[in-house]
Amino acid sequence: MKKDIEIPEVKDVEVAVVKEYNEEFLQDAWYAYLFNNSPEPIEAIMIVSKAEGEINGEKRNSSIFRHAFPSLAAGESIKVELLDEAIFDLSNTFMLTYFQGAKLYDKNFVFPAKSISDETLKKLPFVNKNGITHTK
Repeated sequence: MKKDIEIPEVKDVEVAVVKEYNEEFLQDAWYAYLFNNSPEPIEAIMIVSKAEGEINGEKRNSSIFRHAFPSLAAGESIKVELLDEAIFDLSNTFMLTYFQGAKLYDKNFVFPAKSISDETLKKLPFVNKNGITHTK
């Protein structure tokens, strides 16, 4: 029965957008990062990202990107993808699924249209980087 299904709440695992210097491009670039701030590792990680919305009254969608990582240790982070500034006028969603222990966790991290910008950058409380956290 539905009432018997336990849906655990995602805590201490975060997707954030970080702006940092890119040695290859010789300039600052935007990246999506996954942070495991929990005391336990996470495993079988899948992240699906997409952007969608309207620009000048026209519906727009980005490609869908899928990322898989075998595990992420407690207190560690991993760079998920380089973000193109052209999608910042759209709502960006990162759908995260992972196992911790024997439980499956799932959460959507949403960055509304125009929420990723230099003006919204702040010091992230869980790492020595400037970035933006999701709003939902």
